Amino acid sequence: MRHALALTLTLLALPAAAQILTTEVWVGTLDMREGRFAVSDVKNISGHPGYDNQPAFFPDGESLLFTTEAENVAETGLGVHAVRYWLRDGRSQKLTRARGFSPTPTADAKQFTTLREGTVWLHELDGKPPRSLLPEVKTAGYYSRIDERRWVLFMNEPERHIALWDGTSLKRIVPGAITAPYRIPGADAVSFVVQHGETKKLMRMDFSGASQELARIPFPTGGAHAWTPRRTLLMASGNTIHEWNPTAPEAWPVVHRFTEPDLQGITRIALSPAADRIALVSVPNDQTVLRESRDTANKTFAESVAKYRGTSWTRTPASFEISGDTATERGTSVRRWGSNELRNDYTVTWRRVMTPNGTAVWVAEREQY
Repeated sequence: MRHALALTLTLLALPAAAQILTTEVWVGTLDMREGRFAVSDVKNISGHPGYDNQPAFFPDGESLLFTTEAENVAETGLGVHAVRYWLRDGRSQKLTRARGFSPTPTADAKQFTTLREGTVWLHELDGKPPRSLLPEVKTAGYYSRIDERRWVLFMNEPERHIALWDGTSLKRIVPGAITAPYRIPGADAVSFVVQHGETKKLMRMDFSGASQELARIPFPTGGAHAWTPRRTLLMASGNTIHEWNPTAPEAWPVVHRFTEPDLQGITRIALSPAADRIALVSVPNDQTVLRESRDTANKTFAESVAKYRGTSWTRTPASFEISGDTATERGTSVRRWGSNELRNDYTVTWRRVMTPNGTAVWVAEREQY
């Protein structure tokens, strides 16, 4: 009976893959003068275990907003809120009443918008209650404002359309999008990335709804990008930044490669209006991801056996040894059921796998006790 229960516990607790629980926001100095692309003085400005993402600079470039995970709230769009960070003195302000994703300052810098419950909300900087700008829209996932009346929206629906909202009606246009629509400088158009099968394409759509393919993307990436003052486009893959130029649409040269351990899985890029600062979002280093993966496996098992009183299994890692794309976890396993306890050492072999969005996950391949 004891061996049968131990086997059952093993089958229940084996994780299929590591879960990335943390992203951090980083800011650095950027020099793009005379064709250069130099990033320096990069620092973590969120420093918060959990989700931190979607940075957006204010028009004066002196501060930016980003999204952070709220405490003890699980509802989509209500489980995160905005944070404002000032670059000069490193001061930050939690805007806990500004719930939602994608906090974006308005052009006059007096207000900002977020997305929650499938629609866009307008917030005052003084904390007054927000109001919905698109109450008729219920399934938006990202947004880009054209003017007071019109919007370009990513629809969080099975077909993932990029759509136009004209103030009264919604027109779904291009399916298969995997990114937000990004305003193209100097043009009445947006760019975005679509995926069909394993093929990812950079697309353009003007405000009439006409769309065209700009380029094929030849490297793993989530597709999030930023336009530069020299009318090129930046996109990340792992620890590299590629710069795309419409004058050479098939070329995606690497303009920067980060060596910092915590900047090996970049998922987002934002530039200040003067392009003298760059904000990045990245998953943490491998040690952090592996430890969070173990925590997730322990919590998952605890939830799965919560109805069985007195049953638990906790694996506490003592070390993670990483060699290339393989990691070895060693630690102590403690299983309890009723008055019984089984305590022993364990070893888990993990393998790092590159995902199509250009970040790595760790998959548990083998466990020994």
